[in-house]
Amino acid sequence: MSLIDSEFDRHIVRARQLFLGGCEVPDRLIDAVVVRSWERSRRRGLAASDKVLFNHVSYSDQRRVADANRALIAHVEPELQRLYAALGQADWIVACVNAQGMVVRSLGAERPTCRDIGPALRTGVDLSEDIAGTTGPSCALIEARPVVISGPEHFLDEARRYSCVAVPILDPAGAVVGALDASRHHDGRRSGILEPLALAVRSIENGMVAALPGALRIAVHYVPELAASQMRGILAFSADGELLGANPFARQLLEFDVGRRMDFDSLFGRPFAGLMDTLRRNGNTAVLLETAGGVRVHARFDVDALRPAAGVPAAARAAASTDRLPSRASSADIAQRAFDRDVPVLIGGETGTGKEVLARRLHENGPRRDGPFIAINCSAMPASLIESELFGYEAGAFTGARRGGMVGKFEQANGGTLFLDEIGDMPLELQTRLLRVLQEHELTRLGGGSLVKLDFSLICATHSDLVAMVARQQFRSDLYYRINGLRVILPPLRERKDIDELIGQLLTDESGALAAPRLSAAARSALLRYPWPGNIRELQQALRLGVALAENGEIDLPHLPVEIGQCGAAQVGMGLLERAEVEAVRAAMRQHGGNVSAAARSLGIARATLYRKLRQFDLLTQPDGLTH
Repeated sequence: MSLIDSEFDRHIVRARQLFLGGCEVPDRLIDAVVVRSWERSRRRGLAASDKVLFNHVSYSDQRRVADANRALIAHVEPELQRLYAALGQADWIVACVNAQGMVVRSLGAERPTCRDIGPALRTGVDLSEDIAGTTGPSCALIEARPVVISGPEHFLDEARRYSCVAVPILDPAGAVVGALDASRHHDGRRSGILEPLALAVRSIENGMVAALPGALRIAVHYVPELAASQMRGILAFSADGELLGANPFARQLLEFDVGRRMDFDSLFGRPFAGLMDTLRRNGNTAVLLETAGGVRVHARFDVDALRPAAGVPAAARAAASTDRLPSRASSADIAQRAFDRDVPVLIGGETGTGKEVLARRLHENGPRRDGPFIAINCSAMPASLIESELFGYEAGAFTGARRGGMVGKFEQANGGTLFLDEIGDMPLELQTRLLRVLQEHELTRLGGGSLVKLDFSLICATHSDLVAMVARQQFRSDLYYRINGLRVILPPLRERKDIDELIGQLLTDESGALAAPRLSAAARSALLRYPWPGNIRELQQALRLGVALAENGEIDLPHLPVEIGQCGAAQVGMGLLERAEVEAVRAAMRQHGGNVSAAARSLGIARATLYRKLRQFDLLTQPDGLTH
């Protein structure tokens, strides 16, 4: 336990002693939220020595609570699972309470390492302030704001060994309907997992608005590209323009009160019906709106909202929808538009998926294309050198420093783009300095005293789960929000549907001015069957070798790396079961004239599964989708 952490606990213990002794608690000692909860707990007749958290809850009571809160559980379950996957190994228990403070779902309470705290967080346990006094969930529900309650901040003595972090959940009407909570043993430290919980709650609240039946949904944001992101505001209107609900960010963005009845016309000062007619005629989904109070936002309408009204024949509605509505922009296009407006881009994906390729493309097509592109691999740079490499240093800053000093990578990126690859591997102490540079756009070289002004665009990339790292306190939450203006996830090569086209493109690239060699059926099959753990980078190397070893203008199995060739050889030597599967697929495709959907239905498998098998068995090489 650090000195700061110990000092924090000592302040809280002192404040608690003063409060329980009937004395006034100085503001500087403790958060006012905690003091207010202590006062309410005492007024409700609770004593610090009460034993209430570990009362037995019967199985039938647990089932009753779960059944009564089925709708809330359905909304929170995916996020609870994701949080537990990130936090469970650190012995956090994640739970959801309803508006009354009753635990309706929890994960981790049964773990052996959580045996002493687990019973207090099982389904059916009442964590309301009336029963449990000051807890994270009880304060979050009453205050309608995120709350961290650590150790001695709890009112009950039996809860002082634990820390809990809770974030309230607001429904589309703006009412508090529950809270997410994470709890574990108090180790004297202030928890750093508030941000992951807040992200999870944001996702839950967005899902609640999206699930409103019969609603026309509009996404809004100051930045047009972010109107399609997780950080967007969401509004839901009825068919006649009445506001049905909104997520908290939309209410904050547009500055209207919870519980106030509103419609589109009064909110934005223009007729709802007229706007919808205009959008349908033009086929647009995006428009600039301004509230009566002068707040301007970029709005993106749900595609369903632009379809003709009921009463038009289904076929006509489908045709109109197909003809008028533009296709969804690719992730790269959205990233480029955000990057062009100086929105930081965070690229995620496995090693070798092309993160730096995308970063360079964004730079080369961006407003600072004439400036430098400075790439830094945070995982490849020794910890002892990374600070001087990034910040630079003055002459004589340390033993071995260059006589004239050195300009760091941050300065080198001035007027251009800074690309921080594998930023998840950056040491924590350096993350603090990076955050300051990004916030203040200036730095001081090592050994120097003067400030250097900076102006660059920022792209970061990582193969790590930064949200999970924030939860484990391995990555600064404030830095995560600073670099995550727009997040783009590049899929691994094995999940891409355009592998065949990509192979052709890379073959052309690797062949240079010469004609690209053709692939034998066996080589193509091997390339399509191989799982590509090294992703695009591995595919490039395999095709480079194939081009070098090709004979008579053809790449065959012996010209590919051994592990890839083995995939082709495995097909050549396939057993009777696999041959029977090939014949069944071929017969179904012939029977239905190459119609993949119909063939998949006749085989009782999904369309995507059939496509995978067609590639696997090399049955996509003929125009009719069959190999004769």
